[in-house]
Amino acid sequence: MSDPKIDLARAVFKALWEAGPAGLDRDALAHAVHTSDREMREAVELCAKLSARPTLPGAKPEVVGFDPMTRRYHIANSPEQADRIIAYALSYVRSGLERILAYQEARTLRWGDTELPPAIQQALFEAEEVGKRWRH
Repeated sequence: MSDPKIDLARAVFKALWEAGPAGLDRDALAHAVHTSDREMREAVELCAKLSARPTLPGAKPEVVGFDPMTRRYHIANSPEQADRIIAYALSYVRSGLERILAYQEARTLRWGDTELPPAIQQALFEAEEVGKRWRH
């Protein structure tokens, strides 16, 4: 039995492969895989993860995602395009990290330095470590 999410991620890859170097804009990609914009973006995320670490023998790792310069989704055609796709994805991580660190600060200011659950403590520690690396 196949997983519908993986099937949709495969459909994204196929559509981008068939589009070639021109890639596809948001509407065209959603139309090509017969789904909503939100589901298409989730499928692109899964496609990116699966394509980066292929399990099929002989398959090459690929960078799949949105290139802000072309305003289209692509299977990267060059190292420069791969870098743009990665930088775009990192911008979301960075803004999410900044929001989480603001949450932590607001919680501490509002309720003091109360004990956080261990899972949140670990996640915040990891977020702070990532943040330190970006600031340098």
